[in-house]
Amino acid sequence: MMVTLEQWKNCEGQVFTLEDGSTLTLAEVSVPSMAEGWECFSLLFAGNQQREQGTVAMRHDAAGELTVFLVPLGPLGSNDGTCYFEAVFNRQVANS
Repeated sequence: MMVTLEQWKNCEGQVFTLEDGSTLTLAEVSVPSMAEGWECFSLLFAGNQQREQGTVAMRHDAAGELTVFLVPLGPLGSNDGTCYFEAVFNRQVANS
């Protein structure tokens, strides 16, 4: 299932359950300037445990089942034990 930028934005601040039962919160959806015909954005997830870079299956009540490639970013200046992960999307938008 391909989740659109708008669908991701609607999930900002919500919890996603991973296949191992752990959870990540979608902390932020960032949209840089993008070329015409392209959809480019990044997702910043926050969680309480370290994980390796790689593809992760996750579930969300509204978005359903999806797979995302996550890259660990580290604590991002906080000392509360929160770990951050980023997923970046660059895809051509289908012509309508």
